[in-house]
Amino acid sequence: MSRLHALTVLALAVPLGSCGQGIDAPPAPDLQPLLQAYANPTAVVGSAIMGAPPEGAGVADEIEEAAKEIEDSEIFEEILAVIKDVQEELDDSTAKTCSGGANNGSTCIDNEDCPDGTCVATGLVFDATCSGGDDAGEACDVGDDMACPGGGTCGGGVTIPSPTGSIQVNYICPGFDQKQFEDGYDAEPDSANGSIDLWMTLDSGGIGRVVWGTAAKCLYLVPIIGGSDCETSGCYEASYDGGVALDLGEDVPPGQDIDQLLVTFLIEGTIGLKLVEADECMMPDACTSSEFRINQSFRVTLAVESGLEILVDLADPALSETFNYFFLGTQQGIRDANGVFGCRLEESRCFDESGTLFSW
Repeated sequence: MSRLHALTVLALAVPLGSCGQGIDAPPAPDLQPLLQAYANPTAVVGSAIMGAPPEGAGVADEIEEAAKEIEDSEIFEEILAVIKDVQEELDDSTAKTCSGGANNGSTCIDNEDCPDGTCVATGLVFDATCSGGDDAGEACDVGDDMACPGGGTCGGGVTIPSPTGSIQVNYICPGFDQKQFEDGYDAEPDSANGSIDLWMTLDSGGIGRVVWGTAAKCLYLVPIIGGSDCETSGCYEASYDGGVALDLGEDVPPGQDIDQLLVTFLIEGTIGLKLVEADECMMPDACTSSEFRINQSFRVTLAVESGLEILVDLADPALSETFNYFFLGTQQGIRDANGVFGCRLEESRCFDESGTLFSW
């Protein structure tokens, strides 16, 4: 499924170019206190925290519910996919030349074009066109090695060296059309499916580590785990409406694989899920739906399957008493002020190598 047709860079915020006009970006959220809470948990966890009321605070049930909604909705994948689309657009619009070697100063796509030299980015190019070839006069991307077939070259336009500033991005969500998983699907974006609107900073053409914005009733399909479409395994009709902020862990240079990054999310909004079986809910009980209000921080790495870490915030003021609960494959555990130990929510207990530490 192509996603780029639904992606629009709405605005470039000053000071992207030295003389260009732009808009003022809203200030990026300060996520450093959140990151510090992950690094330095302060709570000491026991049965009084994990157990059900009235004996306990009921946190175990809250963790289980939040983890299920996050994993089933895959809202993190939907948002990161938008960021990866922007990265692809930026890479395609980045001019590169050989530094050193036999082709010093020549345009290039990668280091293979620069024997004994390096292919380096020289800036973003907007409104480039093909000169010569089959697509003469047509718009092109200077970073696309397939641009301007038939011997043409992609150039011209406006070049912004080492762009630094912000961009605002609007993504129209794909909705519930099950054909979106078919090869070649390229339906016209429909605003009725909602949107994801994000702000990102740029530094020398790369994406800054903090991304923030909102989702406005974003509708999308999530194949059930193990499936690639709705027909073979069923789908969730998912939605998210609310705010989002995330930290990519580092500034992301052109070409960086975002799937390998540990990404910290903070979301506050409403997740909606409706299970659509392969029979398209022809039986009365084939579909179930739910809405879940969420105000939660969590961490994921897309390349690590079944990996999720949830920050549990116990006290007021916020982040004054926290611990981390993690899921990694079949393993679960807690990292609190005393260290790391294993847990099993389904067994209502936590343990270390010596045996059960506490249960609830």
